Amino acid sequence: MHPLSRRGLLGLFASGGAILAGGRQAHAFSQEVATGKALALHQAACGATASHKELAVEVERLLGDAYTAEEKKQVVARLTCPICGCPLAGSF
Repeated sequence: MHPLSRRGLLGLFASGGAILAGGRQAHAFSQEVATGKALALHQAACGATASHKELAVEVERLLGDAYTAEEKKQVVARLTCPICGCPLAGSF
């Protein structure tokens, strides 16, 4: 029997870890769709409503006169805050 090299030993550990990891699913984190109550709590805790209004106004300014007020609202409705991820739609 010949001695196992460091590369061979690391390869064995990697393949063993892959076999163990592939056999089961991690359940420590799950992603769920937020309910209305959860979204309301997040909005209340965010504290960034003033900056959200500023962002919404900035988007409206950037869109300029080329769009109607309704089209601008539709654009803002699709945007989220780059800092906290809250939707900007309620700020308009």
